[in-house]
Amino acid sequence: MTQTCSRAWSQKWGLSFAINTEPGPAGRSAGSLAWAGLFNTYFWIDPTKRVTGTIMTQLLPFADAQVLKLFAKFESGLYAAVA
Repeated sequence: MTQTCSRAWSQKWGLSFAINTEPGPAGRSAGSLAWAGLFNTYFWIDPTKRVTGTIMTQLLPFADAQVLKLFAKFESGLYAAVA
């Protein structure tokens, strides 16, 4: 199953992760794995670039706009730092 996610790139589902099928706008490689939790916890694993990131909050509702902005800045900053 493939769907377009809210972060503007395509993904499919594996047994334990969402799998990005295209490169992400912040630098994440196609084939990266990701997951999110109810209280706005997010992580990803990018085996191609050997980068991983985790951000954890304790906020509801899920996909809170401020947390998503923070996560986008965190991911962009991490890829910029390792480039």
